Amino acid sequence: GLSKDVSWKKYQEGVVTLSKEGQVVNFHLALDPELYTSVLGTAKEVDDLERRMLILEYVERFRNAYNLKDMPFLEQIYSDDALIITGRVVTTKKADIAIPQIEYKKQDKKTYLTNLARVFQNNTRINVTFNEIKVVRHPVNVDFYGVTLLQGWETSNYSDVGWLFLLWDFTNPEAPQIHVRTWQPTEFNHKPVEVDYEVF
Repeated sequence: GLSKDVSWKKYQEGVVTLSKEGQVVNFHLALDPELYTSVLGTAKEVDDLERRMLILEYVERFRNAYNLKDMPFLEQIYSDDALIITGRVVTTKKADIAIPQIEYKKQDKKTYLTNLARVFQNNTRINVTFNEIKVVRHPVNVDFYGVTLLQGWETSNYSDVGWLFLLWDFTNPEAPQIHVRTWQPTEFNHKPVEVDYEVF
């Protein structure tokens, strides 16, 4: 279930795009405005600020792709050689003692998206929320950014909260790609996973 230490908003801001004729042509859920302020406030230069704005736009589109089950966008955003590590906390019993364990799976793009398509098919509703976003620019390759964020995941029959790490490649700013995606729980055995030290 969701961590007791994290309060997830049930209501989120929506963004509506209208045509010149006043018809709704697009709708999506927006990131919390406070996240924009925190990420943009750590920009070092003008080009870094512009890139961070683009990153936030794509992070928002990335989150909505899960909520809307938009498989074509996810096919496009993950690079063909993407490293994807998924995880979940499972509980096993030994001598009537519940023992929590973290199950990690290393997957390539094809395997991950095949499994994700199955999740989309088996769940009528998926709610993905992002919070506490931290963006770090690579010190040498300035087109690469590491994005760490707190993800809330909720489907019809499963929910969790975890740290998501995404390695974004903005070499082509019109078609950025994700090379690495990893997930970890926010806490394990009642101990928090510290974002600055222990997250992948």
